[in-house]
Amino acid sequence: MLLLTSATCLILANLYYAQPILADIAADIGLERGATGMIVTMSQIGYMLGLLFLAPLGDTVENRRLVAGMTAGAASGLLVAGLSNGAALFMAGTLLIGFFAVGTQILIVFGSGLAEDSARGRVLGILGAGLFLGIALARPFSSLFTSAFGWRALYLTSGAVMLAFSAALYCSLPPVKPAGRRMGYAAMFGSMARLLLSVPRFIPRILLSAGAFCGFSMFWSAAPLHLLENLGFTHAQVALFALAGLITPPCVLMAGRLLDRGWSFRLLLVAEGLAVAAWLLTSWMPLSAGAVALAALIIDPAGSVSTMSIQQSVLSTSLPETRGRLNSLNISLNFCGGAMGAALGPWLYSLHGWRVMAGAGAALMLMLLLVNMALRPTRPRPGNLS
Repeated sequence: MLLLTSATCLILANLYYAQPILADIAADIGLERGATGMIVTMSQIGYMLGLLFLAPLGDTVENRRLVAGMTAGAASGLLVAGLSNGAALFMAGTLLIGFFAVGTQILIVFGSGLAEDSARGRVLGILGAGLFLGIALARPFSSLFTSAFGWRALYLTSGAVMLAFSAALYCSLPPVKPAGRRMGYAAMFGSMARLLLSVPRFIPRILLSAGAFCGFSMFWSAAPLHLLENLGFTHAQVALFALAGLITPPCVLMAGRLLDRGWSFRLLLVAEGLAVAAWLLTSWMPLSAGAVALAALIIDPAGSVSTMSIQQSVLSTSLPETRGRLNSLNISLNFCGGAMGAALGPWLYSLHGWRVMAGAGAALMLMLLLVNMALRPTRPRPGNLS
């Protein structure tokens, strides 16, 4: 569990290093200010493509070799981005980082599959805590590291760390034979389409998850720009602000235990309601650093708990031989929402300012809350995600 949790933490952190240092990277590679959000969006697109093309292989390919290879691939993307001499090459490296970072999902399914049904929420909570710890620490770490050594050194150092973890995962994880039979890509995509349409209420749930992650990405891609330009923060102060994300791992651990008790629907309602209030607060008080900080303390765990609740529903109510593909469909649409939010946040902010962007975030979360309230929870059974 320590190795699995550490790996999910560090691998996923690669997707979020760029968020607080977008201005530094854009100035160096010649990217226009209004397009800085595309840096984060490109990694999210790569992650979504990896979920579609790589993550389903977890049902048919031996997971230890698969995740070690994915981690080495993420290292290659980091090295390409760190050594790039222009926007095109940097974007290509960023796409590779996201594409191979889906190894985190293989590790989550791997650990979840080893757990008993009654403890799956707790195990997912532990792995989720590592995952969200990586997200939370990535932002302040990248700000501080960039201030001291530059953003290129950050990417190159992380690439070296990923190579070391690739070797550690291959040498330390036990080999586990996949439950599903080996199949080609055409058959795999055909089976995923059938699963998407045949599992009851699967599509509404993953749309809720995608919307929650869209709001999360909107906030964290635009907040550093607002803090630097309107509130006079330095990079070091932005790094301290990003430490607000450290509230998320303990919340996820607690949520994992509540999920084992059947609290999924209630957790979603509470998380979405709190997110609406947080967005409204920062919209009404856009120039208050305290209001923005309080919003971060709410939006970060609320978005994470929402997405984890739905993921636990997917993993707990699916058959072992389809678990990887259903999880891939769920998280791929989730990160599609994240990619949209990462582009939408800076775009709305650059055109209309923070108040309008925050109002859009509040409207999004209110819509998700109303949709979730309209969905009646029923007793889940295998193959039924209701």
